[in-house]
Amino acid sequence: MLWRTHFLAGAALGIALSSGHDPKALALSAFVAGVAALLPDLDDPRSFLGRKAWPVSAGLKLAAGHRGAMHSLAAALVASAVLGFFLRSPVPEAFYLLLAGYLSHLLLDTLNPAGVPWLWPLKFRFRVPVVEVGSAVERLVLVPALFFLCAWLWFHSCPSIFTLAGRCVR
Repeated sequence: MLWRTHFLAGAALGIALSSGHDPKALALSAFVAGVAALLPDLDDPRSFLGRKAWPVSAGLKLAAGHRGAMHSLAAALVASAVLGFFLRSPVPEAFYLLLAGYLSHLLLDTLNPAGVPWLWPLKFRFRVPVVEVGSAVERLVLVPALFFLCAWLWFHSCPSIFTLAGRCVR
């Protein structure tokens, strides 16, 4: 899937799981989960995050290949625990947001013909091949649907577009 698809899916989960109802808490939750949804592709130097952290990305690709260890349940748990430890002060629910975002990436990539090795180091790849990366289905259906899901979740978490001192006015 494209980075936008992954980010929007993670952001939607971040909004849904946010413990706050003020715009700042919702935005922070959406951002944390959205970025976490990009982490599995850090093993590809051509990916959105891979281009930003090229040395790390190149090392991961060399060590495990693309859609290898980074696309597993084990990596989701380890990355969420480690990053959640460092983010727990500003974002108490960081572990859950990171895990949700990361897992959303794996779920979406499961819809791709290449599949995902959820149970790495076992080689078996789980797949339900219905969406090709960058296909019209992804660009014209999935991305807009996820965008509108984010908006719907946002407005149901913060029902008024009017805010006062960073808080939702109900």
